[in-house]
Amino acid sequence: MSALEQWRSWRDRRWATVSAPFGVASLERTEWLQPGRANEVPGVPGTWTIDGDEIVGTTPEATVRLSPGQEKEIGSKLVRAFARDGSLALRILSPSSPHLVSLTGIDAFDYDDAWVIEGQLSPAEPDRFVDITAVDGAVSSARLAGTIALETPTGPTTLTVTESRSGGLSAVVADATAESGTYRFRFLEVGTPDESGRVRVDFNRTFLPPCAFSPEYVCPMPLPGNRWGIELRAGERNVTRADG
Repeated sequence: MSALEQWRSWRDRRWATVSAPFGVASLERTEWLQPGRANEVPGVPGTWTIDGDEIVGTTPEATVRLSPGQEKEIGSKLVRAFARDGSLALRILSPSSPHLVSLTGIDAFDYDDAWVIEGQLSPAEPDRFVDITAVDGAVSSARLAGTIALETPTGPTTLTVTESRSGGLSAVVADATAESGTYRFRFLEVGTPDESGRVRVDFNRTFLPPCAFSPEYVCPMPLPGNRWGIELRAGERNVTRADG
């Protein structure tokens, strides 16, 4: 399979992940629960309480107990437990969410081999962490992996990368194409460097953060070093909707 065909297959998988009945775009609400009380959550029946590191729901039909990441269908909706820095929330996903119903596609730049770039990683000091600010202003920390020096088609730059949960490297990037309709920042998973620090970065697989599809997500924003003055003319650009 050619690189272009692989990219098209990746695009198809992305659309399936986003547009499924309980996919990324179906998030209707994120409800942060208050400890020590029975919380009512709009859109789902019953009351919801925090029990240690779990969420317990008492509904008319059953008692539901969820650890972070676990989920349960209740009627036509899906409830999912979510944790961040010791706080717990209940996420409500629905096939009838307006964020999903209005979704028509994901606009992207055409595939371009010139944006598959070999870079050089300069590793960070061991166990160095950086503060990352989310779209709602919350600050958390991530392990800094280092910076990658790159010669892109629109100019030289560096990419600051952190260690991802999967064990690889990841980055959040804002660039000058936001002035012409690209979403304000995008995500990127980066390959594993070789022993000399050389790493392959395929910007064609730059993708939109979940908060581009629903404002109920609390996405991390770019680190200062990843706010580029150059244009990143590759990858996903923005969401397209029936309402324009």
